[in-house]
Amino acid sequence: MARTVRREAAPAFLRQAEEFLESARRNFEERRYNAAGFDAVQSLINANDALTAHVLGAVASLDHREALRLHADVVRLLGDPSQREVLQRDLDQRSTFGYLGTAASRSQAERVLRDAARFLEWVRRALAPSA
Repeated sequence: MARTVRREAAPAFLRQAEEFLESARRNFEERRYNAAGFDAVQSLINANDALTAHVLGAVASLDHREALRLHADVVRLLGDPSQREVLQRDLDQRSTFGYLGTAASRSQAERVLRDAARFLEWVRRALAPSA
């Protein structure tokens, strides 16, 4: 069940997304690809929480399936499904980076890092007041 939050919580989630993205970039530069990928996915999660908090007043509390359901609800309201598959694909990669005990490749980490940066920019545009 989604956790109800105040819409005003969105900027805090966005700041966390930015922090994890910066950490992912530093880890990537230091060739710590598992940490880079894991932090990039965490950035996506926090950015999605910012989006769903702002639009729905709710964030996922149980698992990534719930985050995807909330994202789908936002997509229906915004009419922009362009990031839905990216979010799903990269959430599925979280275990690869953090829980399987395998070494992530440079290309895996680089793709997720690029996705996270694009997703964060997409969320910023979605949250920006219309002119």
